[in-house]
Amino acid sequence: MGRTVTRLRRAACRLLCGLGLALPAWGQYVAVGGGGLFSQKRSAPAPTGQIAAGPALSDFRRSPIVTLDAGTGVFPFLTAGVHYSFTRPELFLRRADAFGSRATLDTGAHTLTFDVRLRTPSAYDWRAYGLVGAGFSRFNLDVKSQLEAPFPGGAPKTVTSPVFTFGGGLERSVFPFVRLKVEVRD
Repeated sequence: MGRTVTRLRRAACRLLCGLGLALPAWGQYVAVGGGGLFSQKRSAPAPTGQIAAGPALSDFRRSPIVTLDAGTGVFPFLTAGVHYSFTRPELFLRRADAFGSRATLDTGAHTLTFDVRLRTPSAYDWRAYGLVGAGFSRFNLDVKSQLEAPFPGGAPKTVTSPVFTFGGGLERSVFPFVRLKVEVRD
């Protein structure tokens, strides 16, 4: 009789501990995603009084992107999370100098941001949200080709820069623990 009571106590303790740990985890999420990086051309005119072959230009070519999100609900309408993404776009650079210096680089871009999401109530299993966040990006650069002197001090191997992100999306509950999400970030 004593062994049975001890076993029941242990089972009850495990059940209560499991429920106690599972309830806070209910509001947590982990998501894996994929998508695309859209082409972004940036240009600037040559400085005044300087002879240039054209405006300065930087262009990230389209590339697939892999993402990982994790977070937890702070309130029913507010979540806090971490967003990581990796992509390998090709980068074309042109300096605004007299020689028309240019380079093509392969980049490996790792981005880590800490986000806050404001979510609407669910309607027909759909939920809209907006997000804002900050973090950093680290670019690993590999020069494929260059003409003249696009990097007067030599090409950097890595570049780290701060990032501010904002965006939004829609999510739909597919199964009790599975959601489909469409998101746009900048």
